[in-house]
Amino acid sequence: MKPSGRYIITMVSGLTDQVQRKRPMQARAERTRETILDCAAAAFARGGYEGTSLNDVVRESGVTKGAFYFHFGSKEELALATFRYKQRQLLDRATAETDEQPDALAQLAAVLRTRVRLYVEDPSARCVLRIGAELGATAGPGAAEFASFHETTINMFADIVRRGRREGIIRADLDPHITGEAILAAVVGTDRISRILANGADIERRTDALIDLLVHGIACDTPASRQDAITKGDPQ
Repeated sequence: MKPSGRYIITMVSGLTDQVQRKRPMQARAERTRETILDCAAAAFARGGYEGTSLNDVVRESGVTKGAFYFHFGSKEELALATFRYKQRQLLDRATAETDEQPDALAQLAAVLRTRVRLYVEDPSARCVLRIGAELGATAGPGAAEFASFHETTINMFADIVRRGRREGIIRADLDPHITGEAILAAVVGTDRISRILANGADIERRTDALIDLLVHGIACDTPASRQDAITKGDPQ
């Protein structure tokens, strides 16, 4: 016996109602997750991984423990998600603000300077530095996943190197991915030295020195254009 038209309409209507009810619930869940991540980013930026308590994050976010553990099952899971969340924000903004640079060397300089400015504008973004330093020194269960997050940044630098090779201003003998890894290592080292020696207060000066070193190291042998690229890379 075939179902009646009224039965089919009722079934379709019921499914539509379920979908419509689910959408607000999903939106609320996503807002709750972002609220937790924003509070966690501020907490990790202040206290680092070891100095941050899950209870503090739960309290500051204003969610119940049940809601918190629905999204994050452990401190390490929260830290990894927070690192990824703020890293993505930083990369998206840095890329959006520096894509129109005249050449690859100027783009590299602009990315590094913009990155520092964004840390000043959003202190919670410094959780990327603190989580990166602490989790990067461990070999816990999330180490492989944490390492994979760095590939996003490495690939961004590698793309800049590829652009520079096409433009003929970055040395053709440089492997883009290996060079991207080296740039990231230099950036991470600069961040760490600044934090150890000056509590991060001199990061702008140290970044300018790093840009000068990187540009002279990867550019083709045209000194005048190197200095021009450093100047053009300044977004100010």
